[in-house]
Amino acid sequence: MRILFLPNWTVVQSNTNISDLQSPDKYIYGKPYWFFKYFSEDTQVDVIDIQAQSPLHGIEKKIKFYILQAVMAFKKSRQYDVVISHGAQSGLVYAFLNLFRKKERRTLHIIIDIGAMNGGRNNWIETFVIKWALRSHPAIIYHASIQQKYYEMIYKGLIKQSRFIPFGVNTEEFYPLGLPPEDYVLSFGYSKRDYPTLLDAWQKIDPSVRLYIIGDTSIPSINNIVSLPKSSISVLKQYIAKSLFVVIPLPVFNYSYGQMSFLQSMAMGKPVIVTKTPSSIDYLQNAQGAFLINPYDKTDMKNKIEYLLAHKEQLNDLGEKARKDIETGHFDEQTMAERMNEFIKTLL
Repeated sequence: MRILFLPNWTVVQSNTNISDLQSPDKYIYGKPYWFFKYFSEDTQVDVIDIQAQSPLHGIEKKIKFYILQAVMAFKKSRQYDVVISHGAQSGLVYAFLNLFRKKERRTLHIIIDIGAMNGGRNNWIETFVIKWALRSHPAIIYHASIQQKYYEMIYKGLIKQSRFIPFGVNTEEFYPLGLPPEDYVLSFGYSKRDYPTLLDAWQKIDPSVRLYIIGDTSIPSINNIVSLPKSSISVLKQYIAKSLFVVIPLPVFNYSYGQMSFLQSMAMGKPVIVTKTPSSIDYLQNAQGAFLINPYDKTDMKNKIEYLLAHKEQLNDLGEKARKDIETGHFDEQTMAERMNEFIKTLL
């Protein structure tokens, strides 16, 4: 099976491994790419990323559509059995281009729809354009179950094949490092984070404990708050491993986001505090190593943080349960890959 993969990020292609990059961000020649390593041995995957080096990329970022990537893929698509778009930014452009090709000549197209097409909005102008593109009937994979209701309400009849497949973390890359914890709590992420609620809650926390926030440089380092810039994955793993526990504060959106951060932390054996949102509930509803808080509730946030700080002797046990939550919940990368592979086979 030949697959053409279109990620909505930059992928570095190299002859040698790059340890500071996560597997989605690097394509090592001669090695299987990302989760496709769990597909059958005869699977070949080629990648066309967002072409950030193109002069057109600045315009594409403003209009939030990756046109060049989709055009390049459309020209080559007949050489492949499947085209997989990760995100609607180029997936919808490619789907629109498919309308100009006869049905029998279209390569199977799948969109891994992270953001519910357009952030789940109902704006009639936006949905009109999307509905036009979806007339080529791409299949859809989504990581937050709430998105199915949105498809049925807005795009009924246009999305004929869709499946909820939970995101899976690479448990071989993210695992407990066995480092002694230091006296700080960690939060990280530079997009779609509800840091105001966390910061408000932290003002009432024991000042002897530090809060490290990685990724949002707009937050100043004051008192017991340490603000750090976005780091490499190897450095981030060190911060996760040495933390007491991890807090991932999320705003509320009806699509997929934030899952990679809390699943990676749990896979590394850390208990987590996460906002209860449509994106997290599929993964953490029954988790023993995770504490869900009400959205935008600084009192609930404060109480959960103080509880864990007051029971430090339980953190190791809670961390082991968090790792087990990943394994028993089947939120690992291999399970995700096997579910995607099975879905693709049914479509083919």
